[in-house]
Amino acid sequence: MFDKNHKKCIHNRRKVLCRECDGTQFCHHNRKKYICKECNGSQICKHNRRKDSCRECGNKPKLCPHNKQKSRCYKCGGVEICEHKKRKSRCKICKNMCIHNHIKHSCEECFISAILK
Repeated sequence: MFDKNHKKCIHNRRKVLCRECDGTQFCHHNRKKYICKECNGSQICKHNRRKDSCRECGNKPKLCPHNKQKSRCYKCGGVEICEHKKRKSRCKICKNMCIHNHIKHSCEECFISAILK
């Protein structure tokens, strides 16, 4: 995703995107400049919403009939939703499962394959 030529900070992030290093992509409200309502960011529409999710501006494809982002709606079966009806990135059960469907730290198959590498 990121080009190797981008400068990294001491936190191993792109310098412009690091809050701790006062990255230039953040405003004085500690938000990304382009989506800050108070700073009139470039991605805020005339309805004071993010352009990519404002129905009044005609950007409907990303929202489902439940007024949620399609990929995050569990009723629509969004791709970011796991079998436990939680976001995959936040599901404690899914995060601790390995590819063999076992708890990561106690999977013998993962342990053996790590040794053989």
